Amino acid sequence: MWVLRHAKAAPEGPDDHGRPLTSRGERQAADLAARIAGGVGPGVVVPTTVLCSSARRALQTAELVVPALGERVELLVERALYQADPDDVVGRLGELPAETAAVMVVGHNPTVHDLAGLLLDDGDRRGRAQLEEGFPPASLAVVALPAGRWAASPLGTGTLRVLWRPAR
Repeated sequence: MWVLRHAKAAPEGPDDHGRPLTSRGERQAADLAARIAGGVGPGVVVPTTVLCSSARRALQTAELVVPALGERVELLVERALYQADPDDVVGRLGELPAETAAVMVVGHNPTVHDLAGLLLDDGDRRGRAQLEEGFPPASLAVVALPAGRWAASPLGTGTLRVLWRPAR
């Protein structure tokens, strides 16, 4: 399970849903794509499905990052993820086909940060400590889950494999 917070967006305005990435956000997403293309780590399964909030900043982030995952990645843009809470996202994960090997969620804080923490097993103290240091824009958490956890709740079953934050 890959959890990605959208990159740096323009300041709040009258249309929050339509806020675009800033030039810094575009660089953050491009940098993240380059890191992914360089390899995430041994044994990490690359997503074949990306669930993305329909907000402009999330979609722009996904459009820059998804090509680094490979050619056969399905990008699903969903309005319900725009103001979703972690339980909503978990519910959506439960609707994925059982053969889905890995999925990426592209969304917003606090939802994605909370989701990453809720996925972790209580025994993953190192992972929890890393997440407690924050989840700024363009952060990516890769959480390894036991096989077959899409239909059943994946909460509290994972181990943090990768946590990437953008360079400051």
